[in-house]
Amino acid sequence: MADVLKRAVFILFAIILYGGAGVWLSSVEPAGAQNNPSDLAVQAGKAINGFFGAIMSGDPQKLAAVLAPDFQLLRADGTRQDAANYPDSDLPIIAALPAISQLKVTETGDTLVATYVVDVNETRGGMVVQSVAPRLTVFRKTGDQWLVVAHGNFAALEQ
Repeated sequence: MADVLKRAVFILFAIILYGGAGVWLSSVEPAGAQNNPSDLAVQAGKAINGFFGAIMSGDPQKLAAVLAPDFQLLRADGTRQDAANYPDSDLPIIAALPAISQLKVTETGDTLVATYVVDVNETRGGMVVQSVAPRLTVFRKTGDQWLVVAHGNFAALEQ
């Protein structure tokens, strides 16, 4: 009887341990994993990188090509830009494509909304921009391209 009881306790312990480990392991994400690992998140990541790449190019035509005609940008300091003046403005200097984390993406029809945090080495007007800060970017699909409709940059300029 004692052996049967020991086996039952062992089996029960194994079930609890295995089940608990499964729950714990299901909550662990591999390094670099996105919060939303769907095709939509992949599309958003490509669109975001395309926008940053166009800014990094410093070429007004490349930047204008990724902006919707109704584009607006709003920064933490209150600076505003639109599609007509942003490409020819004093663009930020970005050392490399920023690391994107905490990506959350929603989509309805031809509109995609992405909120995320970037870690970027950036200066604007000779001032250093806060390196880790949230962003909000709204895209509209035109043909097979996601154009930037709105961008909120919540990074402060360092004093």
